[in-house]
Amino acid sequence: IKIINNYEYKKLFLPDVTEHNLFNESKIQVYRIENYLRSILMPVIPYRTTFNFLIFVTKGTLTQHLESGSYTLAENQVINVKQGNITATLAISDDAEGFFIVYENEIVTDIELGINDIRFFNSHPFTPLSEHVSVWIQKMLELLDEELFTEGKVMEICVSMLQCVLLKIIKTDYEVKAPMSRQLDIAFRFREFVQKFHTDHKNVLFYANLLHISENYLNKCVKEATNKPPKQWINEISILHSQILLQDATRDIAGIAFEMKYKSPSYFTRLFKKVTGYSPSDYRKHKFLSD
Repeated sequence: IKIINNYEYKKLFLPDVTEHNLFNESKIQVYRIENYLRSILMPVIPYRTTFNFLIFVTKGTLTQHLESGSYTLAENQVINVKQGNITATLAISDDAEGFFIVYENEIVTDIELGINDIRFFNSHPFTPLSEHVSVWIQKMLELLDEELFTEGKVMEICVSMLQCVLLKIIKTDYEVKAPMSRQLDIAFRFREFVQKFHTDHKNVLFYANLLHISENYLNKCVKEATNKPPKQWINEISILHSQILLQDATRDIAGIAFEMKYKSPSYFTRLFKKVTGYSPSDYRKHKFLSD
């Protein structure tokens, strides 16, 4: 199943997308369903994305395939599709309205959800909202949309707004759930360790030893809690940090690869493209052009 980035998603499925939206590469993007998704080409072939997206329906219906099932969203319902999930839009009503929010994976790290970070990845993708919460989220998304299109926008403000929306959805999902399980606790502590040690330690066994559990049990806990194996988390977090280094034009790519303790620049390049959809050099060009 093809892994596509945000630009490829628009090119494949949205023939009427405007040039501005097609080339919009902001790490947070807000679109209205009525202006953005109604013209989507059907049937949509299932795909995986390099980004996360949230669909929030305020009117009409939208059916989204996700992993092994499908969900039909009606008024005041939301679905959160995480990076790497198999998904596809199956149907959308002519009167559908709401929001389609794209947010790159680095946002989840930027907003530092803390203990809610693992709850975010473990939360059920489909969440019905009360009318009060729905109105609150709609107002917040309207403010976020306004800030994103303000001249001289402050990205930190946009990230904070999205954080509020995600936390509100997490709280709604977890109000009726049990406290964090042992698997979630292990997965959360694993991610904290990876943030500290990913440069020098990219093997799963190192983290299993830190947690005093077997490598197989760590694999099982992290996969169940986040729908991603530990090795994928290590790769993604390490590549995310390399993206920060790549934004310094004085650093060469080979030097960054060795600084991040990859065995060779070619291996770093292959892994970077697998995670982000871009080669390091293309990412660097793309980043500077978009800024």
